[in-house]
Amino acid sequence: MFKPANLSLALALLAAAAAPALAESTARVKGGNIPVYAGPGYDYRKIDTLPDGTVVTLDYCTRNGVWCQVTDTGWVLASYLVGAAAKLEVTPPTFQGW
Repeated sequence: MFKPANLSLALALLAAAAAPALAESTARVKGGNIPVYAGPGYDYRKIDTLPDGTVVTLDYCTRNGVWCQVTDTGWVLASYLVGAAAKLEVTPPTFQGW
């Protein structure tokens, strides 16, 4: 027999499990092998490249929309990414960039 406290906990866990996962913001690389930087700007060192057509997940874009942070990769110029809606979606209004 369920006690009211146990029933509430069970319902809360069931609701959490049934909730849809948050959609990831993705974009596609365009323009060839694009450079990836350690931070949002040319002053940071180049750490990698991304090939044309790669689909990436975005963590943040700078407030001015010039640079985007690619999940587990680094920062790229936003102009090399197709998917403006994804760029806007990941940019919180309070994010100032680095």
